Amino acid sequence: MNWWLGPVALAVCWIAAVGGWTYADARRLGAPQKRSLRLALAAILSPARYWWGARLILLPRAEQERLLTEEAARLGLNRVDSVRCPLCEAEIEHAWTIDDSGRLAVRPGPVSCPQCDFRLDACRHCRHFQPGGAANSLGGVADYTHGSCGIHKRSQPVENFCTPGMARQLRARGYDYLSGPAPILDSYVPLSGCRSFALDERRLRASGVRRPGLRQRGLLRLLAMSGEAEDEGTSPELPSSEEQWLL
Repeated sequence: MNWWLGPVALAVCWIAAVGGWTYADARRLGAPQKRSLRLALAAILSPARYWWGARLILLPRAEQERLLTEEAARLGLNRVDSVRCPLCEAEIEHAWTIDDSGRLAVRPGPVSCPQCDFRLDACRHCRHFQPGGAANSLGGVADYTHGSCGIHKRSQPVENFCTPGMARQLRARGYDYLSGPAPILDSYVPLSGCRSFALDERRLRASGVRRPGLRQRGLLRLLAMSGEAEDEGTSPELPSSEEQWLL
């Protein structure tokens, strides 16, 4: 008996069912034939990504609005781009967005809790943040309450970078200050004048913030595209590169 006939038959049934359903659904919603075929092939690998991805853009505006409302209610929020403060459970509205590369991002600040001092756009949640303490020492422990920025530079006394002896020699030669990573005395707030915040989801989870799931991210992508279309005075269209993030 050929043992492989069973798995092959199941695979064929899966491809026919999911691919056929996706193709028919995309055509029903107005997608061109070639694009519907590409979406069907991508959906075979991940049906949920089609349902909460490219399909959202194909839906009529009224259906999109209904899904935005229902998903916010399912999450216990007023808006689908909100997040619960991990400290006091208050809702932080207009917190999430999707950047140009399709990644989850924090909206330009300030993104702060309306009831406490928690900041979603704080330095400790940024990829450029370098923790203080003995993080680079053998067996050392990073201190995330303070540190420095890997992007912004500041002119600082030579003592901040050198041993006391080396600092004296530099001062003797007229070097009182050197340019180095900007110090961050309190990582719970943004660095003054910073415009380079880049979300680090791993660090965000360490603060107890719930990461948006696939469904919420799909609707965030829809919101971002709708906002761009409104700025241009046009209605959102299906992106030509949707298969890239579907896969």
